Formats: sequence, structure tokens, C-alpha cells
Amino acid sequence: MTVCLMFSLLCTAASAVDARYSDYLDSYVCSVTPKSGGEIVVSASVHAIINATEIGVTDVYIYESSNDEDFTCVEHYNYEDYPNMMGTGRHFNRDVATYEGTPGKYYYAAVYVYAGNSTGGDTRRYETASERAFR
Repeated sequence: MTVCLMFSLLCTAASAVDARYSDYLDSYVCSVTPKSGGEIVVSASVHAIINATEIGVTDVYIYESSNDEDFTCVEHYNYEDYPNMMGTGRHFNRDVATYEGTPGKYYYAAVYVYAGNSTGGDTRRYETASERAFR
């Protein structure tokens, strides 16, 4: 019984240490939203622990499928080509990419969020749920 109690305490302490997974990123969430005519809009909300000189999205990969199972990458956006994907401060919340999709097909995005300053930075990958484009 003592061994079980000690193991339980060690596991609890270890999970408490792992709870903070980044020194730069506090939280983030991304989504794809279908608009009329097959258009797909990718949005990102990123919150930093630090005051970031760069905060936002470094890359967006758009994936397409006819059956919502077998996806192929059809587009890539990078913040160097699309500066609106990056900002400054502790909060970033905006539409970062728009893709002209095909009505009836399914889309999801792999989004790479980032926050950093002169001391360093951190990137994390976020995969959105798939959504069906409509007319």
C-alpha cells in the first residue's frame, strides 16, 4: 500500500511539471470555416505567456478530400509571403488564410502557431476538424 501511495504521488508531481508545455505559448486554437462558393477561411487564436515580438501563425497547410477520409495537401501558406499571419503582443486573433475550395469537398488545416521574442520562441502544430465546403 505504501508503494502504491508513493507511486501515485510521483505520478501526480510529474504531471504537474508537464502541465506547462511551453515557456512562450499559453493557449491556441484554430479552425476552418466554410463560406459561400466553396471558400474556406482559416482562423487562429494564439495567446502568449510573454510579450511577443512575433505571435501568430508561421505556416498553414490545407488538406482536401472527397470522402472525408483520404486527404491530400492542396495548398501551403507561409507568413513570409502573407505578413498578416503574424503580429506582436500577447494575443493574436484573426483570419490567416482563405482558400478557394470546391463545394462538396472536405477541408482541414494543419496550422503552425508561434510566439517568441529576443529570448527565443516556440512553435506548435494544431490540426483543425474537417469541414465540408458548400455553394
